[in-house]
Amino acid sequence: MDATGLHRPASWGETLAALGFLLMFPLFLLVGLLLMPFLKDFQDPGFGLGILLTMVGMLLAALVIGWVKDFPRWVFPYWGMALLISLYMHSFTGTIAGYEVRGGWWVWTPLGIVVLVGLLWRRNLKPVYALFRSLWQDWTLPSFAFYGALPLLVIAAYDEVHNEGAFVTLILVILGIGAIGYMRTQTPWRRFAWLLGGFSLGWMILMAHQVIYWNGRQETGMPKPVTWQDALGWTSEFGAVLLLILSAPVVIGLARRVVRPRQAAPGAG
Repeated sequence: MDATGLHRPASWGETLAALGFLLMFPLFLLVGLLLMPFLKDFQDPGFGLGILLTMVGMLLAALVIGWVKDFPRWVFPYWGMALLISLYMHSFTGTIAGYEVRGGWWVWTPLGIVVLVGLLWRRNLKPVYALFRSLWQDWTLPSFAFYGALPLLVIAAYDEVHNEGAFVTLILVILGIGAIGYMRTQTPWRRFAWLLGGFSLGWMILMAHQVIYWNGRQETGMPKPVTWQDALGWTSEFGAVLLLILSAPVVIGLARRVVRPRQAAPGAG
């Protein structure tokens, strides 16, 4: 991606492509609801595995297209989601769609295939050079990549919460608005403000709902009821860690502000 593309508002087509990391969740939920009347057993593990593999396939296809096109801005959320899934699955041991799964280094194979296909397709390292150039020219891209992992983290935060669909959907919509603002904004600091605003508002709603939901509730296996202080404690700590990761690339933005005046000084270089 060239510098011109980095420093302009994205087109609506690019913006829609960037929202794919959010749209795939309601899309497959809708597909499941539409297919429900035609399935004898909606809980069939094979159906769940088919949905899962389709989502993974779409994710990997987006990564390959992004590689071939020199890492446009819209592909970064997909990388954030893919890296989070790989990191989680690396040490995972359990059941997925009715099948026993044990993690390990093999979970990185899909991303390795993406790299291999990208290299064979382009037959050069120009996309890699474009990636590093883009990361320096627009320091918000790592934040946008991490933003792509937030839907999975929100869903994880709602583990063991019943009837959470409306709140999860609301939070994803808010994250989507933040992503639209990011893609349609020109300057890096304003882009980061959209990401920060989308995450902050969405997480505050999550915290408020979790505090109300868990106050005095005791699920099976819990030694005692959860208090609102407990819920507030873990959601605020988790949110603080996510906020720190999201904001970490600000260091690059500040470094650029220091480097630029030195480069522009008389006699420099």
